Amino acid sequence: MDILASQFRAARALLGKDQEAVAAWVELDRREISRWEAAKYKLYSSHAEALQKAFEKNGIEFLSATGVHGAGVRWRKPGQKDRFRGAQFRAARAMANQSMRDLQKMSGVNRNFVNRLETGLIGGLNLETLKKLEQAFARLNIELTTESESWGAGVRWTVQDPFSKPAATEHS
Repeated sequence: MDILASQFRAARALLGKDQEAVAAWVELDRREISRWEAAKYKLYSSHAEALQKAFEKNGIEFLSATGVHGAGVRWRKPGQKDRFRGAQFRAARAMANQSMRDLQKMSGVNRNFVNRLETGLIGGLNLETLKKLEQAFARLNIELTTESESWGAGVRWTVQDPFSKPAATEHS
């Protein structure tokens, strides 16, 4: 299974781990993880496989693209404590490779709120604010997936190939 750099970014964000911690799992330099997550170069297949296994050992499942959805990540098992879905929003932002400032511009939601949400330092939520964030991710072709009896919540692309350019259309 080929895993996109965006899936590794989202998996790391879902777990709340920094690049240093993830690099240590597979004895890579943090800069290699950083360059790979930025899609500046491709990981050797053995490194990618080791990284995938390390994430899976830590409870993450990688989702392949299907005929209906694009690739994604989710918790392997249901029941992860994610009050207000902060880790899930963090994973969606990482998958889209958006900064908090980018998300603020797109959603109209203050980046300080986004930071508090993602770090679990928020007391309560306005459902309208959550809706704005969800709509921003939908415009970026990212779906926040729900937990089921068999697996946990996660994020996935809503398109087969999020990096393909749309076909040019001819104008008369």
